[in-house]
Amino acid sequence: MAVQRALVCLAALAMLFQLAMAANHTVGAPGGGWDTSTDLQAWAVSQTFSVGDNLIFKYTTKHDVLEVTKANYDSCGTSNPMKTHTGGNTVIPLSTPGKRYFICGSRTLWPRNED
Repeated sequence: MAVQRALVCLAALAMLFQLAMAANHTVGAPGGGWDTSTDLQAWAVSQTFSVGDNLIFKYTTKHDVLEVTKANYDSCGTSNPMKTHTGGNTVIPLSTPGKRYFICGSRTLWPRNED
């Protein structure tokens, strides 16, 4: 019984430690942001993301953050986002491992050859 209690305590401590280690990643920081002047690919490569971390997007209200599939990301397709975030300050928890794709749906941020 004492061994079981010790294991439960260790598991609880490990979970608390993992929560305490979670990081907030402000997209494009420190010198840029969610805009066309920031090399977001270079920024993303320079980061280490873990489950439990948060992505923080800061942007003007003329813009948004769309979570899209890889295919829509590659084609810059904004017509069928998985999620849409607005308001200028968006926090997205990284609750599962894997790649996620984000674009801005504003035509002023990402010019297209469309009318």
